[in-house]
Amino acid sequence: MQEGVLARLGVMITRSYSEKEMKDLRCTFEKTVLSWSNVTQKQTFGCPSYQTDGKTFAILVTKGVLITEIDQAVKDTLPDQHQDGAIHSGKRNVEHWVKLPINDEAEMEKIMHIVKKSSEIVLQEE
Repeated sequence: MQEGVLARLGVMITRSYSEKEMKDLRCTFEKTVLSWSNVTQKQTFGCPSYQTDGKTFAILVTKGVLITEIDQAVKDTLPDQHQDGAIHSGKRNVEHWVKLPINDEAEMEKIMHIVKKSSEIVLQEE
């Protein structure tokens, strides 16, 4: 992927995260995911992102979470609210990112099994 395209993607994602709006949900999200083995948090494109063994499996955005890896069977069961996006970089190709909406803790609880599965998938990748 050309750097300009990646930079534009970064600008788009950065504008998509508001700590003011997401602080409580971020804290709740992190309470769960940071308890999983080998999971760390860092900033990616100005958003909190979560890695297992250095591989990103989720990025928080305002009112949602981007999932970097997902099984097609799970994806097929998701409501139409999810969005796809392909990213190709020199080090890694992510064919489909899925954006899952999270507006409150109840919605977050419903999608945590998908977030967990994404962390397991990236852990298996070489």
